[in-house]
Amino acid sequence: MRCVEIPGGFALYCDDRELLRHTVKAPCIALGKGRPDVTSKSGVFHVHEHQVVKTLLPEAKVTVSQPLSARVTFGDLAVLTITEQPSTACLELTFEADRIVYNRFWIDITAEADERIYGGGELFDRQDLRGSGEPLWISEPGVGRRKDLFTLSVAAKTGHFPRWYNTNFAAPSWISSTGKVFLSESSAYGKLDFSKKTRHTYYSWDIPQKIIIGSKKSLKEALSTLSDLIGRQPKLPGWAYDGMWLGMQGGREITSSRVKKAQQAGCRIGAIWCQDWEGIRMTSFGKQLRWCWEYDPKLYEELPEYIKELRAQGIRYLGYTNTFLTPGSSMFDEADRKGYLIKRPDGENYPVYVPFDPGMMVDFTNPEACTWIKEILKKNLMEIGISGWMADFGEYIPGDAVLHSQESGLTYHNRYPADWARINYEAVHEAGLEDEVIYFMRAGALGAIPYMSCFWTGDQLVDWSREDGFPSAINASLVAGVSGIGYVHSDLGGYTTLGPKKRTRELLIRWAEYAAFTQVMRSHEGNRPQNNVQFDSDDELLSHVSRMTGVFAALRPYHEALSEEYQQTGIPPMRMMQLEYPAEIKELEAWPYQYLYGSDLLVAPVIKPDRRAWKVRLPDDQWVHLWSGTEYRGGCTVTVSAPWGEPPVFYRAGSSWKDLFKEFAV
Repeated sequence: MRCVEIPGGFALYCDDRELLRHTVKAPCIALGKGRPDVTSKSGVFHVHEHQVVKTLLPEAKVTVSQPLSARVTFGDLAVLTITEQPSTACLELTFEADRIVYNRFWIDITAEADERIYGGGELFDRQDLRGSGEPLWISEPGVGRRKDLFTLSVAAKTGHFPRWYNTNFAAPSWISSTGKVFLSESSAYGKLDFSKKTRHTYYSWDIPQKIIIGSKKSLKEALSTLSDLIGRQPKLPGWAYDGMWLGMQGGREITSSRVKKAQQAGCRIGAIWCQDWEGIRMTSFGKQLRWCWEYDPKLYEELPEYIKELRAQGIRYLGYTNTFLTPGSSMFDEADRKGYLIKRPDGENYPVYVPFDPGMMVDFTNPEACTWIKEILKKNLMEIGISGWMADFGEYIPGDAVLHSQESGLTYHNRYPADWARINYEAVHEAGLEDEVIYFMRAGALGAIPYMSCFWTGDQLVDWSREDGFPSAINASLVAGVSGIGYVHSDLGGYTTLGPKKRTRELLIRWAEYAAFTQVMRSHEGNRPQNNVQFDSDDELLSHVSRMTGVFAALRPYHEALSEEYQQTGIPPMRMMQLEYPAEIKELEAWPYQYLYGSDLLVAPVIKPDRRAWKVRLPDDQWVHLWSGTEYRGGCTVTVSAPWGEPPVFYRAGSSWKDLFKEFAV
């Protein structure tokens, strides 16, 4: 680290790379004051502010107290302390200023020409953030993000026109192609702005407790360092790779029949996922769940016994939970009586509409409420043998919510999903089932990753659109990967069915081909199952899906090796090609929906309908087409046959895993 005085300010270097430069004429840090204006409807937020006053910090004075620490004073307005972290070789910045007077903060990081920026959480239709700005506020992403008549009509009805940056998972962090690392330890609303040529700006609605910046030798090393800073997800239990998690519902008789049919077709089943285990209710959005976390004896008679029967066949049973309780249910009544629910400013319970029907959110700032919900998870799910669940939602805290802790809803909003993840994590560990149970979440922000068993990419449309359909699930997974998430998957086949948007056989098959080369292969019936093609709608479709479950299960040793690599290094199993081939970044960024599964498999999902051949960009290496055995020299584009059941996949000719790949490709 070097922090040196320059005329009117200072410059900060890490490994001889300039990260900050401050002068009176071009200050890199500013404080300010603003008044928030945040409204929400059905989890969709409109964030504005008024009367923003920005105060540029004046001339800086530098005092180097020791080789690994420096103190920078800005008159009587603020003090910046810079300390080098020996464990990560990053620089830790802490700020002293009057937090009553100032509630806005800006910092500019020095930018480099042709520098690409990655991360920020989860994004659906772009990877490099250079030239754009991303607000840091989790919400329902909204349906569509396209400009066609259908999505515009949906937006008009909801009053929300989705933006490309609307996301379930926003993180105040990024890494760059030149090796920079940035992390802010603030949960307040913020913005990452990469629109300027010479600086990258982070803006926050509070003064962060801490900011960490660093410089590494490569994008891959920067990602590993970021993962060290934020922590890694708990390791998935081995049964996650036994086969597909089949999404189905309708009760014990129906699910038993469908399991038997799938088994007869040769389907490798790791689990069945029954989101309606606690009962259903019909709403204007479609079939929704009861949101009272105990099994429904009418739908699933003697569920504990049924779970034992499935386990005897090597099949796990998965359920569903979320952060809401349905008014009128027994658990809602108990939570209401004990004061465990989030309140409005008038002291009444805060109804939140999801999307059109009310639910009440449990207040996780109340330690007693956290203990209560953990005991429910342990008693009503794990004790009866449920091996995992979807831990849904977490994005809905209103800005004017009144919390047990008295904290503002504005600063707690982005922390709520981290507490939801922690509650699930602690429940599993207190039950001693960390090697057995998996829960998967879609909402996240700063602090969530170390407690998040598995992540899924949210509610994609059941179509081929790049903005919100099948391709967007791939993009979201890759961006999540460079944001520190290792275990990520999507609803196989998509979720949202509205109007003319209905899942086709081909979409389901192509999505299954993709899912076989990820850490988790799980299907979803969708919000309107009766309008969607399902994995077992006909024998041919079931045969194709079953084939891909066999591929997924055969890859188990490779899945587990990639999981261990993530645990050791923070590099995700599913990764952008640029991580392994940084010299080809300009060429590879034109192929954003291809990815590497580990360093040895290149996967190029077919993301358009009616295609039986597909163009693939091969990085500069020696590659072998998985299904034909044909060898290719990389550094070029090739076209390969891509019939159903043989997605474009290649392995490195020098891979130590080539015998495994050859075995299941036969």
